[in-house]
Amino acid sequence: MTKKNDGVENETVGERVRRLRKARRLTQVDLSGPGVTNAHVSRIETGARRPSLGALRHIARKLGVPVEYLEQGIDVTTREELELTLADLELRVRLEANTKSVERDTKALIVRAQSEGEPDIVARARAALGMAAATSGRLADAIRELEAAVEHPLIRPELFPDVYTTLIASYRQSGRSEEAVVACERTLAQVAPENGQLRMLLATHLSHALSDLGELERAKVALEEYGDFEQSDPYAQARMHWSLARVAAMQNERRLALRHMRQAITLLRGTEDTIRLAGAHLVCAQILLWGGTTAGVEKHLGAARALLPAHAEAGDRGTLRGLEALLAARNRCFEEARQAAEEALLLMPEHTPEIAPALYAKALAAAGEGDYEIADEAFKSVLELAKRSELWQEAALIARDWSDMLRWAGRPYESDRATRDADRYASEARNRARRTSTA
Repeated sequence: MTKKNDGVENETVGERVRRLRKARRLTQVDLSGPGVTNAHVSRIETGARRPSLGALRHIARKLGVPVEYLEQGIDVTTREELELTLADLELRVRLEANTKSVERDTKALIVRAQSEGEPDIVARARAALGMAAATSGRLADAIRELEAAVEHPLIRPELFPDVYTTLIASYRQSGRSEEAVVACERTLAQVAPENGQLRMLLATHLSHALSDLGELERAKVALEEYGDFEQSDPYAQARMHWSLARVAAMQNERRLALRHMRQAITLLRGTEDTIRLAGAHLVCAQILLWGGTTAGVEKHLGAARALLPAHAEAGDRGTLRGLEALLAARNRCFEEARQAAEEALLLMPEHTPEIAPALYAKALAAAGEGDYEIADEAFKSVLELAKRSELWQEAALIARDWSDMLRWAGRPYESDRATRDADRYASEARNRARRTSTA
């Protein structure tokens, strides 16, 4: 239950801040922070300034009370206080670009909730902690926290879909696509058939994870089995086209892939989701570049630059810089390519398929500048990524460029071997396309 705090119900907000500050033996400087100076605190306490909600939240955290208490003088139970603090943290995870303070406060809440015997609040807080870690690119931490969260019966897919999809995406970005497939299938088994939108979202994640493993026919079947294309909203339809484009590109059906992505772009323009619309343009640029052409790439990259906000996640910014690097390398602007590639690689986790364009650009730039040792290592790394994901057409393209570099470096025997590898990868790509077409 909530109640008015006896004896102080007529306090102003400023008087309440001053009383609590003095009771805790804090100074006005102690309550200050980003956007809230000690002079600001002084004006709030004297009533000369009405505090914003952001300032109140900051001061409430410093004083260790719910913001509702500062605003209205209402006492809350421990459970209610924990709930209010958790709700504030969940909002901050979504809105704040710098997650360090959010994670610190969330860990403190977890310790307190554990001591108070509130396991459901602990589970939700661990979910928030995992989401924050994923945002900052710390995938191992994200997986650990999110795995713990989804073990609690409260954290169900229909109530917390973002928790499940973030866990699945973190598996994939860590190169653990097999676990992503298992998590998708297990989660789909928990979702009722009538929840078509969530099932379609999970189906697209399952399709992507299967594609990572080279199981393209299973990827298509997943979309057909779990997707409800006719009854879905435009946003869900865009996801479906996106997934079909991904499978088509991996089968080297690049015209079909681009048709699907153009349809996705048309649908996303009606959703006002600028981040995913930017992502769709990045996919188009990637399809074109991996197809060996630069025509039309800058148009898509320019659209993505305009659409991505300044606070976009590191992965989105890294993908953009990686594709900019690859375009520059293809245009023989090697210094520009090398710089953009290094920036991209700093923004994204290692050993994930998403870094392939940046690694490829690094290899091409180093080769173009005659730095064959660095080029050799980069070619080796990006080729391993392509082979691991069974991207045979991409592997053939990389191997041919590597062969050219080896010939320039005066290593003809190694160059011939790379050419033979390229032919083998191209043959595997053709064979897979035939098998899939027949199926």
